[in-house]
Amino acid sequence: MKGIGGALAMFTKKEQDSKKTEAQQKNNQKYSKVQFAESRQLSRIEKDILAAVLLEQKTYTLQEAQEHIQQFMNGEAQ
Repeated sequence: MKGIGGALAMFTKKEQDSKKTEAQQKNNQKYSKVQFAESRQLSRIEKDILAAVLLEQKTYTLQEAQEHIQQFMNGEAQ
């Protein structure tokens, strides 16, 4: 029984590792200004802010976009 439990633990660890990798890839994925404008995950105000502060020719991660939104809301936007 002890050997089976260890095997199961190894299997679930690999499964968790693959889920972690997928989440990291999703977090590192970059999007264009147009893609953010079409996103269903952002509110209308967030889309408007990003439309004002993001550059057309550059791509951004979701975290970078959220940072731009925060900077704008805090009055730090340039």
